[in-house]
Amino acid sequence: MSVMNDLDLKLKELETQIDQIKETVQSIRQLLSSNENEASSDDGQPKRNPVEDKVTVRKMLAKKSAEGYTDQVKALLHKFGAEKLSDMDPKDYEDLYYSAEGLGQ
Repeated sequence: MSVMNDLDLKLKELETQIDQIKETVQSIRQLLSSNENEASSDDGQPKRNPVEDKVTVRKMLAKKSAEGYTDQVKALLHKFGAEKLSDMDPKDYEDLYYSAEGLGQ
C-alpha cells in the first residue's frame, strides 16, 4: 500500500509542476504579446526616454558653455523656441544635441 501512496504523492507533485509550467507559459505569452503590441504601435524606432535624453542634452550644453560657446548655446535654444532646456519639446532633444555638438567645429 505504501507504493501506491508514494505513487500518488509523485503524481500530485507532477500535477503541481505542470500547473506552474502552464502559468509560466501563459505569463511569457502575455509578455510577448504586449511587446508585439508596443513594437507595432510605433514607427519602428526604439522607445526613447525623455528624462535620460534631457540629461544627455544638458551635459552637452554645459560642456559647450564651459568651452566658451555660451552665446551660441543660448542662440540654439532660441532657434528651437525656448529660453531654457526645460522649455523645449522632448522630440527636439536629439536635434538640439547634434546642433550643440557641432558648435566650434
